[in-house]
Amino acid sequence: MDSLEFNNDQEDPLSVVDAIDCAILMHRDVHFGGNFSIMIHYYHNKGKGCCQDFELKRIYELAELEKQLDKDIAPLILTGAEAEHVARAIKSYKDLRSLYEKTDKTIPKNRYPILIANLILSEEEEPLEAIQAIVDEKEKIVPELLALIRSDDFHNPIFPGFGLAPIYAAQCLGKIGDKRAIIAIFETIGHESDFFNENIALDALKLIGQPAKEFLLHVVNGKPYNEDNDHAAIALSGFKEDPAVATACFNILKNLNFKEEPIFASYLILNCEGLKDTPHCEAFLALANDPQTPKDIQRDILTISKEWANTNNVQ
Repeated sequence: MDSLEFNNDQEDPLSVVDAIDCAILMHRDVHFGGNFSIMIHYYHNKGKGCCQDFELKRIYELAELEKQLDKDIAPLILTGAEAEHVARAIKSYKDLRSLYEKTDKTIPKNRYPILIANLILSEEEEPLEAIQAIVDEKEKIVPELLALIRSDDFHNPIFPGFGLAPIYAAQCLGKIGDKRAIIAIFETIGHESDFFNENIALDALKLIGQPAKEFLLHVVNGKPYNEDNDHAAIALSGFKEDPAVATACFNILKNLNFKEEPIFASYLILNCEGLKDTPHCEAFLALANDPQTPKDIQRDILTISKEWANTNNVQ
């Protein structure tokens, strides 16, 4: 959007405001106390909660617009629903901070809400200390972590934690290794906008180990095929060197209609890396030479073949 120009001929300077501007104002009101100066300072220093969709230039422009009008522009721009959303997020901040004042920390179970609050409110890019403190509580804190990971609010960057807290909860659950976390972590796959965050979820499932693998193998074989199959195949990439996983994926692959399920096929192929030195190896490679196999699928198979060849050369 072009820079704002303020002059006497401009009847309504707010007419140039768009959806991103509304998001900036909501972000400002919740996380920075409605203060543009604090927000600008935070964005200059590239704080953990900086939203990639917000340009610093545009934040400056909105601050200047507010200065020119000599009033808070949020009430003039935000809808009733957006204002209510802001109020709920601000209350969430207050509720979390009140824990530090009202909680009797001498009672063991009362530590858990404080530890969760530390995780949510941490300004560290990777809150290792907060994560470790939670992991040290082991299985007892799992219900609180599951509540966090399933919270729609804390997946929202407007709320405390900038939308990152659930993925940190998944990281904690993986380190604890409790199988109760499998479904909750699985449900985050395909819904994380950040590739790095999704990898944390995949790593968490891998850390849980055999129970997670068995769950994913059950889901990946489910019919009719849908997004759950795709997500299970993605998650099984953490176990792709396991011949049992590779064989299970190949058994689906060899009966799959590639034209109807090209994306699912690609995920399955990536998990066939563990077929090397198994009886299925030649049959897998033969798919690349089958004229009925689509070109993209052939290329994916040949990529696995080249990786096997490179491994042999290194050895």
